[in-house]
Amino acid sequence: MTTTTGHPSPTVLISENLLERMPTLGERFPDVTFVELPLEGGELRPEYCGAHAMFRSAMSEDLFDDILRNAPDLAWVQIAAAGFDWMGGDVLAERVAGGMVTTRSESSLNVTIAEYCIGAMLSAARRLPDYFEAQQRSEWARYMGRDFIGSTVAIFGTGAIGREVAWRVAALGATPIGVSRSGAPAGQFERVITSDQFHTVLPEADYVVLAMPLTPETENMFGSTEFELMPEHAVLVNIGRGALTDEAALVEALESGQIASAFVDVFVEEPLPTDNPMWTTKNLVVTPHTSFRSDGNGARLERDFVGNLERFIAGDPLAGTMSHPELGY
Repeated sequence: MTTTTGHPSPTVLISENLLERMPTLGERFPDVTFVELPLEGGELRPEYCGAHAMFRSAMSEDLFDDILRNAPDLAWVQIAAAGFDWMGGDVLAERVAGGMVTTRSESSLNVTIAEYCIGAMLSAARRLPDYFEAQQRSEWARYMGRDFIGSTVAIFGTGAIGREVAWRVAALGATPIGVSRSGAPAGQFERVITSDQFHTVLPEADYVVLAMPLTPETENMFGSTEFELMPEHAVLVNIGRGALTDEAALVEALESGQIASAFVDVFVEEPLPTDNPMWTTKNLVVTPHTSFRSDGNGARLERDFVGNLERFIAGDPLAGTMSHPELGY
């Protein structure tokens, strides 16, 4: 999907936290009018209704819908995130169907999330969580680690995040195997299989990384059957969405020793309730949806947005467009 005409002097709505991180936007684009959006609450204002574009992070979904309904010239919305499923509803779907372009910050968060995945897998290989627990007991414990080199990593999702994980895996001497809806070759994956064949790769997967979007096809994709297919030494890393797994089945797989360990950054309910058994599940490391947080994100977010703003002004195709609106990604 592309813009049909250039917008040499657009009005761009931008979330206040993003505008604070990018203080030189006005100097770089003197012909662009930037209008600040509040992170919380807020009412529809006249200057919102004349907007041509929006760069948003957190904001009131009610205000977002009001803008979509009342800004007829709004031709492009970019989000400061790697995925689309957390935002929008019927109004957004109607505008996208009518030609409005929606893009994500496709090169902003993939680096940090990929580094999280590599860190999690190496941590499991060298058994760092076990050593941390031993330290709490003042116990001089010595564990046998596993070589990461020579291992097989099944990466579900071959988009920007999956590709960043894949080349790092390959650089460390392991074999990245991709799983995607299409099965099309991508990046540095040794091979890519279609999602309807994914059971075939699980028995050989020393590590499984879930980096695919949440869709009706991927919801609860991993349950008891899938965990039973994985080797007992296998490690699961989920940085996609919590609902990609059956969380109760994951808890059971870890408690029973069906798989060795898991690192989970995303959950069906967030924040994770204090009484959720995942907090205390054996060999499960919980992180509070923070795999993307890093000090270099601001510069990457600005680079992604500026690149698309330049394309928008010129009337060129935008990067990171929603390629499958019917599936939400």
